Amino acid sequence: MKWIIIFLLMFISFFLSGSPMPVSDCSSCTIYRGYIIGDMQLWKKGIDELQADYRREPASCTLYTLAEARYGYIGFLLGTGDKDAARPLIDAFEKDIELLATFPEYKAETEAFKLSLLGFRIGLNPARAVTIGPKALKQLHITIESGDNNAAVWIEKANSEAYMPAFTGGSKVKAAASYREALRLYEADKGLADCNWRYLNTMVLLGQLLEKMEDYKGAREAYLRALKREPAFQWVRDELLPAVENRLN
Repeated sequence: MKWIIIFLLMFISFFLSGSPMPVSDCSSCTIYRGYIIGDMQLWKKGIDELQADYRREPASCTLYTLAEARYGYIGFLLGTGDKDAARPLIDAFEKDIELLATFPEYKAETEAFKLSLLGFRIGLNPARAVTIGPKALKQLHITIESGDNNAAVWIEKANSEAYMPAFTGGSKVKAAASYREALRLYEADKGLADCNWRYLNTMVLLGQLLEKMEDYKGAREAYLRALKREPAFQWVRDELLPAVENRLN
């Protein structure tokens, strides 16, 4: 399950989105199940299902969920070093973004995905960071201007704060506060889907960050919060929580 941290933090630690969450729910419970049991074949099956759903009925929220699922799978491949498998998926992800840009209700999410795409390009070839980095910073400012009432904004703001150098605004304390704000926004949404894997993952990201800050009690609380939401969450139940509890003993 360590791929979860890799794909969310190593490659896309700096992108933001900013519009209100669209009302429609097209979340994939297949993707969610793959996430909580750490089964990437199930995740891939979920992508295939979403592709079929979108071909049958090209709804904007299905496209968004497909792009989000693809972005996660790309991160897994890059995190495991399988760049050859990642390349065609990155190209497909870019096409997803182009299509998503035609739906105004996903404007901010589109801008966020544009930033993640830049991160993936760097992941394929780190030497390109010199040329892609300035583009990413510019894109970051564009997405920030979209607003801050979306949980995704705060997740990616936190990722940026957690991994940027201090002289560019990085701060683990600020990052923890941003993750907490993302969770607050998720929980204020009465339409929060049961199969929202990113909500769970935000708790994990907060816990991981607090561990780095040596706030093991806070990390334990974050992991327990995730298990309260999803008792079958194997990575947290079997690895993260026991490890942090050992530090507290």
